[in-house]
Amino acid sequence: MDEAMARLEALMATARRAEEAVAEWSARRFTGRADEGRIEATTDALGVLLDLRIHPLSRARLDARQLADAITSAIVRAEEAAEAARNALVPGLPHA
Repeated sequence: MDEAMARLEALMATARRAEEAVAEWSARRFTGRADEGRIEATTDALGVLLDLRIHPLSRARLDARQLADAITSAIVRAEEAAEAARNALVPGLPHA
């Protein structure tokens, strides 16, 4: 009985640590950059876009298509950073 209680307590402690790690990860922000860092996208842990900053130089030197591609690239990089952090937190977790 003592052995079962010890295993249960260890399991509960592991679950608490996992909960804390998920809460910490969920609060993080992830940034991706493009156009030599002049375009910056920030997402939350789920990849939801929170902020997009475009330097005036990027607006001036890129045409509409290039600007769109650079913005998309920055967002994808932020999403990839969030996914990498999730994979490091819980290896083997299936992709959404």
